[in-house]
Amino acid sequence: MPTKLAVTARIAAVLLTLTAALVACTTSVSGRAVLAPREPAPVSSSGEAGPPKAKPPPIFARDLLLHDGDSTPLGPAAMTELGDSYFTSVRPPECSAALLFKGSPLRPPHSTDYADSAYGFGGTAMYSESVDVYDNALDVHEVVWNGFRAVSRCTAEATGIAPLGEFGGMRLSQYGVSADGVLVWTMTRPDWTCDYGLVAVPRAALLLTLCDHESRLRVADWASTRRAQILGRSA
Repeated sequence: MPTKLAVTARIAAVLLTLTAALVACTTSVSGRAVLAPREPAPVSSSGEAGPPKAKPPPIFARDLLLHDGDSTPLGPAAMTELGDSYFTSVRPPECSAALLFKGSPLRPPHSTDYADSAYGFGGTAMYSESVDVYDNALDVHEVVWNGFRAVSRCTAEATGIAPLGEFGGMRLSQYGVSADGVLVWTMTRPDWTCDYGLVAVPRAALLLTLCDHESRLRVADWASTRRAQILGRSA
């Protein structure tokens, strides 16, 4: 029968053998972490990137104005210069949007071209147009409804100030959005009436006004006609 000392010696021998085996099966790996390779960027079926988006063709503001001989409800248009009777400022300021033609705050900002003209018809009527054109498309709905809100703020009697002098007693008598992209309104006093229209299309905005001793124009119809004409030229 083995002694206690012999048993202890056998256990020690077994442990030594196991330790050697474990050491022989273990390998220390030195180095650094390596990222998985990235997948190549997708390529179009043609193997090349698509061409850059083409810019829209240029539009010139003067081409969108009425020209000599163009038909209007007042007769053939005859272009002329804007005179010193056009208002350059207004009292009170909140009526500027409703009364100003030159420098109107209703014109959307950031236009790339601008043109304006007055027109004569052989009588007392004073008709004029201004056009702004844009590289980036306008939000037509926003232009018209911003104009509606600005015009509606004129609740007092307004005085227009021009190089020729002051012209007072004008009041906003009516205003409204008469069609898609068309805002119209009227400023009047007993002896003088000015009809206005703001017309918006994606790449242009037209402001028009006709002043005379009495209203001689169905401005809502005429503004819609001009919008259709401008759309045809600016598409």
